[in-house]
Amino acid sequence: MNTRLSLGVAAVVLAATFAIATVALQLVKKSMKASIENEAFARLSAIANTVDQKFVSRRILLETFADSVKTNDFPDAATLQAFVEKHPSLRKAFSNVAFFTADGDLIASLSGAQQPGRVNIKDRPYFQQTIASKASVISEPYLNRLTGLAQIALTAPVLDAAGDVKYVISGAINLKERNILGELAEVKFGQSGYLFITSTEGGVIDHPRTERVINQTGLKGVGNPEIERPMEGYEGAAEGVNHAGVHGLYAFKRLRETNWVMGSMYPSKEAFARVDAIERSAWIGAVVLAMVAGAAALGLVRRQLRPLTHLHRHMLDVDNPALETAGPRTYPRDEIGDIARTFDTLMWQRKSSEKFLRDITDNLPAMVSHVDAQGRYTFVNAPLCKKLDRGAAQLIGREAQSFGEDDAAMKAAVERVLAGEAVSFERRGDARRGEQDRYFQTELIPDLDKAGQVRGYYAMTSDVTERKRIEFSLAHSEAQVRIIADNIPALVSHVDASLKYTFVNAQVMALHRERAMVGRSMPEVRGPDDFAIVAPAYERALAGETVVIEKAGDAALGIGERTFKAHYIPDQDANGVVQGVFAMTFDITDEVNIRKALTAQEKRLRDVTDSIPALVGYFDSNENCLFANSRARRMAGLGDGPLDGVTLRKAVGKAVYRQQRPYLPLVREGKSVRFPVQAPLYGKTGYFQVNLIPDMDAEGNFVGFYLMTFNITALKQAELRQAESEMRLRTITDNLPALITYIDRDEKITFANATYREWMGVDPARLLGRHVSEVAGEELYLSRKAMIARALAGERVEFEAKTRTKDFDRTTRVSYVPDIGPDGVTRGIFSLSLDISALKAVERQLIDLARLDPLTGLSNRLAFNEYLPSALARAQRSGNALAVLFLDVDHFKTINDTFGHATGDGVLVEYAKRLLASVRSTDMVARLAGDEFVVVLENVHTREAAVAVARKIVQQIGTSAFELDGQSLRVTTSIGIAFHQPTDAAVTDADLLARADAALYRAKSAGRNTFGFSD
Repeated sequence: MNTRLSLGVAAVVLAATFAIATVALQLVKKSMKASIENEAFARLSAIANTVDQKFVSRRILLETFADSVKTNDFPDAATLQAFVEKHPSLRKAFSNVAFFTADGDLIASLSGAQQPGRVNIKDRPYFQQTIASKASVISEPYLNRLTGLAQIALTAPVLDAAGDVKYVISGAINLKERNILGELAEVKFGQSGYLFITSTEGGVIDHPRTERVINQTGLKGVGNPEIERPMEGYEGAAEGVNHAGVHGLYAFKRLRETNWVMGSMYPSKEAFARVDAIERSAWIGAVVLAMVAGAAALGLVRRQLRPLTHLHRHMLDVDNPALETAGPRTYPRDEIGDIARTFDTLMWQRKSSEKFLRDITDNLPAMVSHVDAQGRYTFVNAPLCKKLDRGAAQLIGREAQSFGEDDAAMKAAVERVLAGEAVSFERRGDARRGEQDRYFQTELIPDLDKAGQVRGYYAMTSDVTERKRIEFSLAHSEAQVRIIADNIPALVSHVDASLKYTFVNAQVMALHRERAMVGRSMPEVRGPDDFAIVAPAYERALAGETVVIEKAGDAALGIGERTFKAHYIPDQDANGVVQGVFAMTFDITDEVNIRKALTAQEKRLRDVTDSIPALVGYFDSNENCLFANSRARRMAGLGDGPLDGVTLRKAVGKAVYRQQRPYLPLVREGKSVRFPVQAPLYGKTGYFQVNLIPDMDAEGNFVGFYLMTFNITALKQAELRQAESEMRLRTITDNLPALITYIDRDEKITFANATYREWMGVDPARLLGRHVSEVAGEELYLSRKAMIARALAGERVEFEAKTRTKDFDRTTRVSYVPDIGPDGVTRGIFSLSLDISALKAVERQLIDLARLDPLTGLSNRLAFNEYLPSALARAQRSGNALAVLFLDVDHFKTINDTFGHATGDGVLVEYAKRLLASVRSTDMVARLAGDEFVVVLENVHTREAAVAVARKIVQQIGTSAFELDGQSLRVTTSIGIAFHQPTDAAVTDADLLARADAALYRAKSAGRNTFGFSD
């Protein structure tokens, strides 16, 4: 019975053991293979990341070196060669560093300048890409033309002041010296495994067998689809066969910086040797177990379970350094022993991986740690140990420390992260004696278990001192902008829809005697009487209309005698809803006075013309009469009525017109003519002298002519009338606010009005008979000599000039009118200098203010509408592409509705600053309306250049929060890009802006915080 029972138990145990062992071993084998594959891929990924970082470091090194070359601006190749030779440390990163001109000629090299002019790389693709993109490039493998060595090159452009490529720096890396992997080339996968790098075309870039480097003997063409898949983008681990027919475990990872494929080959016999050993040992153990199961099943089970207890205790103590043994542990040769040995192996591999990861974190420019839920360190990297001046062993298990000034803020952040919230904050660190304060940004990330419970947190602290210094500098610049705004000669303010002040500049504050105005209503601040005057204008502006009014000043403020022009501009949001009103008020008292003076002057001039003993008229280019003095009207029988339909032929009659017609073509050519005509006079023949004077615009186009006709029938009477007329003219000219002189053909002054005494403090009589150079000075005379010569040649000359008077410098409009005699010879020049200083000042202010956005200081829609057509024309002439970026602030209405319009304005101001910081100083940046902005990029060569700018703007806006009045706002932006090349179909500025607008809505539809193209 016992025998049968033993045999039955043995049979059952044997069958169960074989069944369980078969299933379990297959699962374990599959799981361990997957674990080994994952481990191989993880190791390869870490190595790939390190290689990528090496490329980034080398790229940054070359770009920094390029910046140094650009700053020094070396005049010739010799000084450049000397500069290069002063940096032998570059050999630590490159086999050689060389400088090439934009034409590809070698001019300097770290290996010496023995070959300048003899080497040209203009045909190298990587050189052409660097010239085209003006950016760093990593080349495909190539053979050096001097040494024949297999190499790759990292390039960096050196730009001149115009933004063109002046030099190309090429850093060469010899592939057969395995310089890409460096010390990583010694990393082994098993005993005979190795690392390699190939291009996506199968070209070998790095391999332990250097004869394969640069040859097309990579992964393609080996006949194994699992091995060829990485060429198509696959990343991971797979089994395959190499060129030598060796089965191996392959892992593949793409290098981000080069798009090459990094691979590892781990021979299958070595990779899965432990799995095979475990399988064999398990089967032996199963057989032994079946043979002894009949008699000692219970004891055997108990005995077999005892190693599991030891293994469990060993697993619990594996991370305790105090319990580590000096040598390897010994285990029984059974399944449990195999598992224990496998566990020890995996733990050793895990610790090796942890060491590798620690090496990476120790070289990060940040302090990294992990703190458990009890606030004790479980991991610290080297920078944190250095900061705390302690070793990792001293810190692990100790309470986490704060090294900033604000411990309370740190405690609050820890409470939040332990509640499951990711926290990011900045704080000021302790400064050493003699050093400036330093600032740190800390990121706290909760460490959650599978159940979602917080078991600790990760902390990464970076030194952001340089960024803070930049922010402080920007704040200083903002203060300077405010100073400029406060010094604008205008009253600038903004009220919201409820007519409460939200902004006033310094001039408004000074006018109201520094009273607090922001937040108070207009009726309260200005008083009911003054508010009643402007209330209708504000109501129209709140209805969406731009209103301009002139009004007298408020006597209560001491400005009742002044006259002001006020511009009320509606402040509309993105939906066109008016949120308030901008008001800009200018003191135009001087302008009004000038207008009154001009009106009076015009009346005096009409009185003068009506008093001149001549027929005076003005005719347009079609010979229509636009003006006639009283004598001319009486002579033509027109009376005081309108001149509609009156032509030259009708006014003078057919007989006189026939005599005048031969001279009209000369007048149209811009020539003044004088000629006699005959006409009936009181039943007799009368004689008249006709003067036709052309009226030319600023561009020299004929727009009309003046007609002056003198009756010379009775010469004596004419002379008397002329003397009387000259006396009246002297009286008029002496009282005109202008310098009037007559200069004869010898350039001597024969007439000067009394204004010389008022302006210059000079008696006009002392000027008569003196040469112009004696009166004006040699320097001024030389500057006007050519214009005087033109006037003496019969040309009317007008220009603006600065005139120094005894009181101040005046801006004058100077007119040189030639005095042409009956014989057509110029006898002299009438010079008229009219003071237009006040008008020019007002003109300049209005031009400047009309083209600036008062909130952000950027160009406004008017300036943009003037700029874009010119930019399109320049792009067409130069053959360069142009891009228009249409931007707005994501969810800006929500910001306004939630935080108020003051915060919204602050967001727009900060947004404008970051936008300016993201583009070149030569790029056009404008605010169109609300939160709509545009950027015009000229001289861009590719769409990628526009993409780079758009990506930079998105990062600049969204990377760091907007700090406004103690609030931290996360703001993002969406961008629409319209890219136009001169070879494209002709496009208008409106079409280009519409395309950018459509692209903006496409970007918004894609989820915002991104950019999109119009096609």
